Amino acid sequence: MDIRTSGTVGKELTITKKRSGSIQIGKHRRGNTVDPTQKQLNIQSRFKMGTIYAKSILKLPDIYALYKAAAVKAKKDQSAYNLAVRDAFVAPEIRNITTALYTGAIGSTITVRAIDDFRVAGVKVSITNAAGVLIEQGDAAMHANGLDWVYVATVLNDALKGSVITAIARDLPANETVADVVL
Repeated sequence: MDIRTSGTVGKELTITKKRSGSIQIGKHRRGNTVDPTQKQLNIQSRFKMGTIYAKSILKLPDIYALYKAAAVKAKKDQSAYNLAVRDAFVAPEIRNITTALYTGAIGSTITVRAIDDFRVAGVKVSITNAAGVLIEQGDAAMHANGLDWVYVATVLNDALKGSVITAIARDLPANETVADVVL
């Protein structure tokens, strides 16, 4: 027998049954009588963008399947929709840019460690010389370890000192994080 266990009791308590079957009891929320602060408005705007993104992935079977699989794997009271909203809130993080193997020669490599709460969709790398002239840019390839992205130089950079390596990590909702390092 399945008993419906959700609702409000005397405008004091709210009872909610979660997907896992657990029951949550909390204080009944009332409307706010104070105008929201700018910080609250910014969060509301981000939440609105997150819900738009989450609704859009429902129409994209391949992307939806990724979020659905993650929700099932997490074994929490999460849905693919919830994970997509959360993913839209969190930009990827660039942990480091490793230039030890970049000599300026064609074929030398730059490694970018980029992580995200869900998935990094791609990393772009650009190399600018000390005078501010763009030498090259392009997409890095995912390393077999699943954490690092490797960019292979295609243009000779014979003026290495003062060059700037810029990495842009992007996740599925198109949040971007930019980091750079000066040689």
